[in-house]
Amino acid sequence: MFSLEDLAERLEDGYTRLFTRLTGTPIEERGLVELSNGEEIEVCWFSDDSAKLGQNIPFADTIILNREQFDRLPSEATETIIQHERSHQQRDSLIRGAWLGLVLSGFSVGLVSLFYAGLGAALGAQTSAVTEAAYFGATLTFVAWGLNRAEETVADLDAIHAVGEDRFIRGYEAIKSTSDGGVIASILGRLFYNSPEATKKLYHNLRKLGIYTD
Repeated sequence: MFSLEDLAERLEDGYTRLFTRLTGTPIEERGLVELSNGEEIEVCWFSDDSAKLGQNIPFADTIILNREQFDRLPSEATETIIQHERSHQQRDSLIRGAWLGLVLSGFSVGLVSLFYAGLGAALGAQTSAVTEAAYFGATLTFVAWGLNRAEETVADLDAIHAVGEDRFIRGYEAIKSTSDGGVIASILGRLFYNSPEATKKLYHNLRKLGIYTD
């Protein structure tokens, strides 16, 4: 007979496998990755020749990593990725759930509103209605973008604090040099993530305020 803990583990494993299949990153196996401080963390491996590196699965205590990419990257790059994803993982589940709901709904409703505003303008709809829809859509999209950018910034700050400034910068340089995501991926990266240099500068400013000093 299964205990509640066994049931929870089975449900989490099933959810993880379903999520990875739906996102095109089916799990091949579980394994351990040793960090520079000797700590070992459990991860799930998938193989993909795309630019995908890894992800923390929402609402699951699971990090998935792309074995093909990790085999090409130096240790400072792989550890930077892992620490970034661990930061997402360590967020309180209620906060994470609220954040995810706001981001997804903001982007979906906002972009749909912008689409209909553009369609209305093309079809000659009333100017006030088009303006209202465009303003509503732009506001929701901007809020969703800001929430997502803030979460990714915190994850990068936690990563630079964990691995050190020099390793963080070298890690991102290595990731950039091996990435082949094309122009669209480059644009999305600039939209949703800080540059390593900007993260380092923000990290210094926060340390002056007594944050990230331990």
